[in-house]
Amino acid sequence: MITGEIKRFLRDDGMLKVSRSLKEIAYKAYQAKEALTEKLGREPLLEEIAEETGVEKEELVMAMEAAGEVESLHRPVGMKDGNEVMLLEKIADTGGAEEKILDHLLLTELIKELKKDERKLLYLRYFADKTQTEIGEELGISQVQVSRMEKKILKTMREHAKE
Repeated sequence: MITGEIKRFLRDDGMLKVSRSLKEIAYKAYQAKEALTEKLGREPLLEEIAEETGVEKEELVMAMEAAGEVESLHRPVGMKDGNEVMLLEKIADTGGAEEKILDHLLLTELIKELKKDERKLLYLRYFADKTQTEIGEELGISQVQVSRMEKKILKTMREHAKE
């Protein structure tokens, strides 16, 4: 009895809560897509479905995506070394975005603490992609001095980053 109710709920309401209006738009879009496919003899464009239903494209896309099936991240998608590979293992890790932002902020603060000539050296080396010899010529110092200066700057920045 209870499992039947759970199955009915999942069948009728789905795994995610979608508003009634989005469900109605998705249903209208499905019907319009079927009718247009038969009429045109090809898959209709989003613009054609939007025109047929009288719904904005953005809202139509949102409704169609909301009406899609939910998939388990633990669904097998293949084999590797005799073991099943799950969908979860195939999804790229985008969780590092916050860490990249924090790293960028830290780097910006560390660069602000440098002297003007040190900032210029780092800019030329890492952003203008110049060699140490080219930088030496531009700054009027030898390549060896550029190398030593670069090492010193990076060491200082690492020490300050640890604080």
